[in-house]
Amino acid sequence: MNSFLDPRAPYIPLFGTDHLLALGTVLSAVALLLAFRRQVRDLAPVLRWGFLILALVQQVALYSYQAFVAGWDWGDSLPLHISRVTTLILMAYLITGRRAVLEVGFYFGLYAYATFIYPQRIQPMDHLMGWSFLVSHAVTILVPVFAGIADGWRPTVRGLWRSYAWFLAYFGVVLGVNALTDGNYFYLKFRPFLQTLPDPLYWLAACAATLALMWIGYAVARSIPVQRGVQGAEVIARSGLSARP
Repeated sequence: MNSFLDPRAPYIPLFGTDHLLALGTVLSAVALLLAFRRQVRDLAPVLRWGFLILALVQQVALYSYQAFVAGWDWGDSLPLHISRVTTLILMAYLITGRRAVLEVGFYFGLYAYATFIYPQRIQPMDHLMGWSFLVSHAVTILVPVFAGIADGWRPTVRGLWRSYAWFLAYFGVVLGVNALTDGNYFYLKFRPFLQTLPDPLYWLAACAATLALMWIGYAVARSIPVQRGVQGAEVIARSGLSARP
């Protein structure tokens, strides 16, 4: 169990075995959801609770590890990384069924795709933190796909602007907390790109890139046809995931 909990575990290399394993796992899960759409609609209540329980277990394991094994670090352990915020938002959606919440989770969660392509400071998949990374990002990617299949959901421009407003609020909080804790939230301390760019310019670039990413995510998601079965809405309504605004 030492390797599974070792706080000194090395970070995975780009396109190494662990990176490819994470990519393959999530892509396979997406492919299964798309290939078995009818079954997804029929099993919507089970899948809904499955996603919620999986996310809850991941959250408990993550914060327990950081509190009792790795040592709590106010600059890294709070639920302020964009992936952790997104997981909490999507858990709220799974509980409430509110589409407005789902949209914010979808647009925030677009960073999960970027993280899978270019992982930063991620432990191996046989480490608890690597497993946590895989589960949280898989839930972030799969839940909107599930909602699109089971409930016919699709992102909207109104939801995009609402999500961007929430992102700007989140970004302001992150700047303040990073200043107080010497933190790395939103990877503003250990940057994946443009390390030599002065902070104010990097902050503006990050906000502009986020808006561009949201528009790209919107365009791609809207280009994918949604085939909703006759019984899809009925199944979702019974599961508690009715199409609430």
